[in-house]
Amino acid sequence: MGIGSTAELAFRLAVAAVAIGGPTVLYLGLWRFLAWLRDDALIDRLAAQGVVEEPRPAPVDVLASATAGIDGRRCSACGTRVVAGGARCPRCRRDLGSDDKR
Repeated sequence: MGIGSTAELAFRLAVAAVAIGGPTVLYLGLWRFLAWLRDDALIDRLAAQGVVEEPRPAPVDVLASATAGIDGRRCSACGTRVVAGGARCPRCRRDLGSDDKR
């Protein structure tokens, strides 16, 4: 390989790196910018005034709040997990008494 072909190969590799890396960097920048806009204090103030609706919680937050009330109790009849403070089994509708397993 001569000098010209090595420089040409390096140029082609540089162009390929920019063509592959450029859109990725731009996309990640857009993603961060949109997250910054979503978490802005202006959105919180507008939501407090009722101009815009409150941002919906993330799926992780919904899952955490949904499983927070489960304390490990199970129905003695069907074995379904019972939510803390529940008086009846959500599956078989049997009254929960002192015979529940802990």
